[in-house]
Amino acid sequence: MMAGSSPFKAQLQTAGAVFTERWGVELAEHFGDPRGEYAAVRHAVGLVDFSFRGLLEVTGGDRVRWLNGQITNDAKQLGPGGGMLAAVLTAKGHLLSDLAVYGLPDAFWVDLNRDRLAPVATSFDRYIIADDVAVSNRSDRIAHLMLAGPAARDLVAGVAGAELAGLSPWQHREARIGGVPVRLMATRWLALPGYDVFVPAAQAGDVWAMLGQSGDRLGLRPVGLAALERLRVEAGWPWYGRDFDDSTLLMEALTQEHVSFTKGCYIGQEVVIRIQHQGHINKRLCGLFVEGGSVPPAGSTLHLGERKVGTLTSAAVSPALQRVIALGYVRHEGWEPGTKLRLVSGDTSAEAEVAQLPFIGQRP
Repeated sequence: MMAGSSPFKAQLQTAGAVFTERWGVELAEHFGDPRGEYAAVRHAVGLVDFSFRGLLEVTGGDRVRWLNGQITNDAKQLGPGGGMLAAVLTAKGHLLSDLAVYGLPDAFWVDLNRDRLAPVATSFDRYIIADDVAVSNRSDRIAHLMLAGPAARDLVAGVAGAELAGLSPWQHREARIGGVPVRLMATRWLALPGYDVFVPAAQAGDVWAMLGQSGDRLGLRPVGLAALERLRVEAGWPWYGRDFDDSTLLMEALTQEHVSFTKGCYIGQEVVIRIQHQGHINKRLCGLFVEGGSVPPAGSTLHLGERKVGTLTSAAVSPALQRVIALGYVRHEGWEPGTKLRLVSGDTSAEAEVAQLPFIGQRP
């Protein structure tokens, strides 16, 4: 199957993108200087094509009650302009997808990775019985990009107004950039100031160009997936298919920011509540400092003494920390920060130390 094109492809080509296919979309791997792209996010502002994300829209008179029964967080508390993290679970409490959910006056927007669109849409459709609810895929009609870095607020203030630059995490507002209507979300994917911009796909290139022009004085650079991988590992941002899948329990991979323990029933709730109040999880996703300069492959095992206690899922060299860092699952006997483990990959091994997440930045 031919890969889909990003609505920003012409702009990416002009910026010198080296392309790769991910999640069924042709995206920029880098723009010739991954370290410089990384540095832009750390010290100025980066512009990231988020076309690997998809968007579902939930409408209808029963949408609040119905969506509240599908996701782990409390949709009833989500008014227009509000946003939150959440997840969709199977009946057995396993993760179908993590989400960002945004409240609009007459709809909800559900933002998720493109490769999770079909499973989540299928799950949603299964539970629309006699409800006044419609779920539509808006992914190809609305383009998605992210601004991130310490200068992101200044850029947003300049192009959209100071009141929009001051949004709290996950809040959002309608705005205009150069006359183009957009929806601006204050996001924290990388555990540092960031904004997602949703723009009509037909005007995606215009908004990209205007942001580039306005951000030039602030050191803005387009950022590809190579730099984003380092940044998201530093932020402890787990990705489906890399760091969790449909065999993973919510509290093994995600945070309490994704779940309400006081809301009404939802698919998979029984398992979540039982773990929270009566039991415990046996493993959870942790940060790891890895000795040496080699990046270990996913699937490397973690050992406490002679006992295997975990598995590595993602790893990268952190330019800011000047060391190899990783994400991986560690059992309860080894997951306390500071615990020394042995990482084994084939015939090689290295020392690893459990670290608090995020490695850099902070949660809202």
